Amino acid sequence: MDIGKQLRFVREAHHLLQKELANRAGLDRSYVSKLERGLADPTLTTLQKIASAYHLSVSHLLSYGTEESFSLDIDAAIDALKTLKYNMVKVEINIKPL
Repeated sequence: MDIGKQLRFVREAHHLLQKELANRAGLDRSYVSKLERGLADPTLTTLQKIASAYHLSVSHLLSYGTEESFSLDIDAAIDALKTLKYNMVKVEINIKPL
């Protein structure tokens, strides 16, 4: 995994400029740039600051965008949710008009 590319991917997915992320995470903008370009390696503390800026865990920050997505009709979705509830799986539901 290229951590720099992942950090940039998450930042862009959240529609933030490097300056905005730096402010939220309490980091210098030039350091954020170096991280994204692979010119600096983040410490665990730095990853925690960045993850907190997005209200994510470090593990979610590093796996952001790799979640599986699929569509179900409403009855199948309800059955799937009942199963997932008992398996303690995080579920996100997005309803879009046809």
